[in-house]
Amino acid sequence: MDGIQVLTLIGSVILALVALAALFLLPRISRPAGKGLLVLGVLVALGTAWTTGSQALTPAAQTGWALSTPSEAPRPADFVDARSLDKTIQVELRYATTNNFTGEKVDGYESSDVVILQEDAAAALAAVQEELAASNLGLLVYDAYRPTTAVEFFQAWSQNPDDSTKAEYYPTFEKPQLFELGYIADHSKHSLGGTVDLTIIDLTTGSPLDMGGPFDFFGERSHYDAEGLSAEQTENRALLREVMTAHGFEPYEMEWWHFTYPLTDAVAQSFPVR
Repeated sequence: MDGIQVLTLIGSVILALVALAALFLLPRISRPAGKGLLVLGVLVALGTAWTTGSQALTPAAQTGWALSTPSEAPRPADFVDARSLDKTIQVELRYATTNNFTGEKVDGYESSDVVILQEDAAAALAAVQEELAASNLGLLVYDAYRPTTAVEFFQAWSQNPDDSTKAEYYPTFEKPQLFELGYIADHSKHSLGGTVDLTIIDLTTGSPLDMGGPFDFFGERSHYDAEGLSAEQTENRALLREVMTAHGFEPYEMEWWHFTYPLTDAVAQSFPVR
């Protein structure tokens, strides 16, 4: 409970006590009209005390006045748009659109054309882009920094019975299993600013290389060493991993597109993607 909530609760208690004290005056009032007005005033005071007291004890997210909204949180000075280092990096932030596993635009994403990362991770990503460009290839980013509000949005989504995206994104699982199995994290490294989801594109056609499975598909097909991949798909996944790890990024075995640049003393952030 924050300071405002404490003051609200104290005020409601005082108001209730005043109302109760007024009841003791009731026998001393002889005029019926006066008694009626006093009773009405007591009822109004008690009702107000009950409402404000309940709000003070209710979590901010439920009452609609959160202590810190995403738009209020500033971007730290050491977080940058990687495209400011290399504008040829392509971006398609899926969570800024409805084209993602939730089927909705995700909280905290206000722009779809930026690649926000901590500056060291951004510099490493620009180096990856430069190396790929020599082979007429480039990066297409699906997600980079992810606000903690987006993580909370995913958690709320998992409690929603709507399964309209199940067939496309998680056909063999139930929503809670996506967290249990590690496909979605309760505390995402994306919020630290060093993790990025991406693929490789052909710069001539602009088309992504065939990785043998789509981004954010929750299943074994997304595992780096999944069975049933063609030689080309295996080669493309290996190319992505090799170029990313060569510049300091660490892979994630369950998702071929997911890489993390290790950061020291990183703190989860809530500022919006914009």
